[in-house]
Order: sequence, then structure tokens, then C-alpha cells
Amino acid sequence: MLRSTSNGQHPCKWAILRREMQMAMGQQLRDECELPQELPPELPVRLIRRDKEYDPYADIVGTC
Repeated sequence: MLRSTSNGQHPCKWAILRREMQMAMGQQLRDECELPQELPPELPVRLIRRDKEYDPYADIVGTC
């Protein structure tokens, strides 16, 4: 009796295939789109604010 191949039977094979597809898509995006050479000035400020929202101790780290 033949059994169909499912994700559960070959998880390593599917993980490798998924990783290869992600890498190929990333490479295609890099080839088609130019990456910025520097961050916009408002981005670091937004990231700091977001960190403080999720980490109530973000202000006191390194002050001890």
C-alpha cells in the first residue's frame, strides 16, 4: 500500500525546501530593489519608543 508523503514524514526535507525558497525570494528582492545606505532619522527614535512600550525597565538598564 502506498502512502502519500506529508510534512510530518519528512520535516527536514520541507524545512530545507522552505529555507531555499526564502533565500531565493530574498535574493530576487535584493536584485530588484535598491537597499537604503543609511537609516531615516526617525527610525531609531521609533524603535526606542517601541522597546520602552514592551520593556518597562528599558529606562533603567545600565544605570546601576
